[in-house]
Amino acid sequence: MNSLIVVNGEHDWGQYIPGIAVERVRLQSSRWRFSDGRLMVMDGYNNLTLAVEGVLWRVGAIRPQPAHRTALELIRLAGIPCVNPARTLLRGYDRLAMLNELREAGLPTIPFSVALGDGMLDTFQPAFPAVLKAGNYHAGLGKARIADEATWADARDLAFAADDYATIEPYIAYQRDIRCLAIGEQMWAMARRSVSSWKVNAGRAEYTLIEVPLLAGEYTTRMMERLEADILGLDFLETPDGELVCLEYNDIPGLSGFPDEARAALARRVRERLEA
Repeated sequence: MNSLIVVNGEHDWGQYIPGIAVERVRLQSSRWRFSDGRLMVMDGYNNLTLAVEGVLWRVGAIRPQPAHRTALELIRLAGIPCVNPARTLLRGYDRLAMLNELREAGLPTIPFSVALGDGMLDTFQPAFPAVLKAGNYHAGLGKARIADEATWADARDLAFAADDYATIEPYIAYQRDIRCLAIGEQMWAMARRSVSSWKVNAGRAEYTLIEVPLLAGEYTTRMMERLEADILGLDFLETPDGELVCLEYNDIPGLSGFPDEARAALARRVRERLEA
């Protein structure tokens, strides 16, 4: 294997994977072609046309489109080595699918209700405070904390404009947010606290590396094995009583704030996939 396509994400992967030709492609501006067992990608933004031999999928919080899922299916169809594997990324592509994976694996999650279709949010009367999450977004996007009837009415109006399903869940008072990051057999943990928002992954936040909490590590390992993932991030809230509640897993987790060793570990996993 001589080449690797990095889809979105960081620009400097070439220096971490010497001996491999690395090109970055923007998913938003790419076009894909599969024929005779061969997958090609064309990126108008970078004026590139490339044969796809290996993929590092680093798509962040962009607006998801059906074509993005199709691109993953084409990578899977062509049997292209991909980190994470395309089948793994497809299992968590939608937020509801991701939550179902967590629930079926027995992880403690926040109870939630779901509204799909015009007017269905109007049939709910949540206990305040609550959190409304519209659609299939991460990184704090499409989320609002509901404090009272007035903010609930405003949130319903905004969710209607999103034209997507919405989930409603209780707001959890927590003492800290914990992100567990696993890459292969290695794992790190980070405590996070927002200094500008109730959402720790929006605005400015403070990060502190900590020892991996035993239970959080066990849950992360369980999901890594279940999903057959190369890299996975699990986000937990720690309540004032010390209990852990799992918010979500992220199969394209950011590496900011973690040691450089994490980037090196992911580069090793990529090379292993390419050379398998």
